[in-house]
Amino acid sequence: MPSSYLDFYKQINSQKQINALAKKYKNKKIIFYGAGIMSKILFENFDLSKLNIIKICDAKYEKNSSELFFSYPVISPDELKNEDYDIIFVNLKNYERIINNIQYRIIINTKNEDKEVVPLLRPTLGFIIRQILF
Repeated sequence: MPSSYLDFYKQINSQKQINALAKKYKNKKIIFYGAGIMSKILFENFDLSKLNIIKICDAKYEKNSSELFFSYPVISPDELKNEDYDIIFVNLKNYERIINNIQYRIIINTKNEDKEVVPLLRPTLGFIIRQILF
């Protein structure tokens, strides 16, 4: 297992994945979900500038917060119902639970219920094989 989140991000070729997402979602409005230590390390060590991130969402933010996360405005998960965006990228270890919560509790039956909610980064096949073998 990687000794740190930074090691993990490097081992799964995060910058390459981010660059591919930037091409795929060019000109799409992105909500970035997650404002903890993993995201802090990601923002400090990788170039996310080509992603059109419009806001950062996290459960720790109250409605109408005036805080910023790496110069991005922040919102609470409940505010996802009314925001204008195209996709939500989730950057958390337990992303499956968060994705399900967003899709089936927060944005269901709202104007955003058909929006994509996906993990930002996925472990590469090589990373998975190394974890199994070593």
